[in-house]
Amino acid sequence: MKRSVARREKFTKAWLSCWLYVITGIAGVILGITISHWRGWDIQTRIYALSAVLLPLHVLEEWHFPGGFHTMYNLMAGTDRSMADRYPMNQLSDMWTNFIGVLFSCLVLLVGVNPVFLLMELFICAAEIYGHTSGGIFCYRKFKEMGKRTIYCPGFATMLLGYVPIAIAILISFFVEKAPSVLQIVIAIPCSLGLGYFSLPFMERICKNENSPYAYDWGDGYFEKFASQQD
Repeated sequence: MKRSVARREKFTKAWLSCWLYVITGIAGVILGITISHWRGWDIQTRIYALSAVLLPLHVLEEWHFPGGFHTMYNLMAGTDRSMADRYPMNQLSDMWTNFIGVLFSCLVLLVGVNPVFLLMELFICAAEIYGHTSGGIFCYRKFKEMGKRTIYCPGFATMLLGYVPIAIAILISFFVEKAPSVLQIVIAIPCSLGLGYFSLPFMERICKNENSPYAYDWGDGYFEKFASQQD
C-alpha cells in the first residue's frame, strides 16, 4: 500500500513538474491553427480561440512570472501564514482547476463555438476580473505597510490585458454577429456554475491537505519581498 502511494505521489510530482509546458504547447498549437484559419473562421470562433490561448499565459503569470498567486489565494481563504504555500490551494488542486479549463476549451473548438460557450467564457472573464481585482485590493491593504504601492497581483496583467478585452469582444460579437437566444442563456448559466464548481471548489475539496506533498516549494514569487518583511 505504501509503495503504491509512493509511486502515485512520484508520478503526480513528475506531472506537476511538466504540465505547464504541456498547456503552453497546447496554446501554441491553438494559436497556430487560429492564425492559419483566421479568414475562414467567424468572429466568435476567433474570440474563443484567443481566450483558449490566454488561459495558459494567465497560469504562467500566476505560477512563475512573477508567481505567488497561491500566497494571495490562501491568505484570502484565511489560512495561517505558515501554510500559505499549500492550503487550501496546492499545486495539484490548481493544476486540475486550470487543466480542466484547457481541455474544455479544446473540446469546444473541436465541436464548434456557439453563443452558449461564449456566454460561459464571458462568465469566466467576469470571475477573473472580480477575483484579481478583489485579490489585488486585499494584498495592497495587507502589504502596504511593507512597501506595496499598487493593486497588482499575479495574474492581474493577463486579466487586464486579456480577459477584459475578450469580455468586451464577446459582448460586441453578440451585436455584430450572433446574439444568444433566451434558451441559450438559460443553458449557459447552470453550465457555467457547474463547470466552475467542478473545476475549483470540488477539485480543491478533494485535493486540499494541510500536509500536502504538493506545496509551492519555490517561494512566494511576487510576494516574497513583502512576506519576508512581515515575517
